[in-house]
Amino acid sequence: MIGAMVHMLTKDATLKEMEEAGLDGMYAEHGKGIYPSDANGVPFSAMTFASTGDYLADISEDMAAEEKARAAYERLIDMAEDPALIEPLLFLRQREIVHFHRFKELYDYYKKEYKQKK
Repeated sequence: MIGAMVHMLTKDATLKEMEEAGLDGMYAEHGKGIYPSDANGVPFSAMTFASTGDYLADISEDMAAEEKARAAYERLIDMAEDPALIEPLLFLRQREIVHFHRFKELYDYYKKEYKQKK
């Protein structure tokens, strides 16, 4: 969804506007195509996923990822002025909150089951 938002915001931008927004390097490499990367231009990589094989540790990692995403959406909302952009960001932020709570419920359940087995 973020990629779609970036596309909507840049599809009609002139090269001068892209340069003024600091997107000239991105434009030089990818035109106005969507290229998944972080705010510093570091490309997405599956190497960022963590898995330990321990379900409690892995669910904790998932919970942390949801909180990091929530925080990122909140910063994007703070930066945005267009209601058409803010509304889907609010939805995405709320989705991260719900995901966090579902992971927390699962974590608590498995934590309880693990203690009962010991």
